[in-house]
Amino acid sequence: MTAKPPTRPRRRRPLGELGLPLLLVLTGASLLRATVRSDVHLRYVKEGLWPYLVASGVLLVLLGLTGLAAEVTRRMRRPVLRRDASGHAYWHHPGDDHAGAHHGHGDGDGHGPGDGHGHGHGGATRVAWLLAVPALTLLFVAPPALGSYTAQREGAAARVERTAYEELADAPTTPMALEEFIGRSLYDSMSLRGRKVRLLGFVTAGTSPDTWFLNRLKVGCCAGDARTLRVQVRGVKAPADDTWVEVTGVWRPGESTADDPVPTLEAGVVETVPEPRNPYQDAPPAAG
Repeated sequence: MTAKPPTRPRRRRPLGELGLPLLLVLTGASLLRATVRSDVHLRYVKEGLWPYLVASGVLLVLLGLTGLAAEVTRRMRRPVLRRDASGHAYWHHPGDDHAGAHHGHGDGDGHGPGDGHGHGHGGATRVAWLLAVPALTLLFVAPPALGSYTAQREGAAARVERTAYEELADAPTTPMALEEFIGRSLYDSMSLRGRKVRLLGFVTAGTSPDTWFLNRLKVGCCAGDARTLRVQVRGVKAPADDTWVEVTGVWRPGESTADDPVPTLEAGVVETVPEPRNPYQDAPPAAG
């Protein structure tokens, strides 16, 4: 026996120092869940961030496992309360079994069962556990990509920069990205006159019963900076909000401006399609 037992036992937290390492493992696992053999991360960030997310997930898991191992080792070495043959309580250090330490009453060094550093990490740990909410959500629920709710909350549509457009091939129908269609309607409208195009996007309700919008959300880094590309559709009944569709039609000259670029498409055919692998990549629909 190496020390006198304290008269008042110290209050312990349920997880103690295991909490933060567990949180690191949980956060890292949620990142790996969304990136390794999964496209879930594409609902939240641009595709180019994939290697950084994987590396961060691996690093967090390793740091967490290292912390867990260190804490388990420390706990295995923690003194335990025992009683000798005469009923006197004493703190027993597990290491004394190997070191052959001498046991005796009343001559301890005054250390209790703790690790001696006595810092108050309780508040910081509780705040850190708030990170567990998004980590658990990503691990088990994986919210969908942004859609009609975000697009409808946006005021003016995203502006499209002027660029040099290539001459379009002579084809019955031209698949086109939404941004290119909007840009051509502003800066190269002659290339759209009389041309049948096919666009891909998701649906939101229009401002009148006979119109609706075809939308794409483009991100610069993550879903938080998404901006809405929007084309007004006429001539066909609107599918339900958030439905992904390919719309075939012709550009209708109108009052779209560079400050609020929302050109109009006179639609002929609307086909429901699955959500694309990367919902934030404004790629044209497949040819065919």
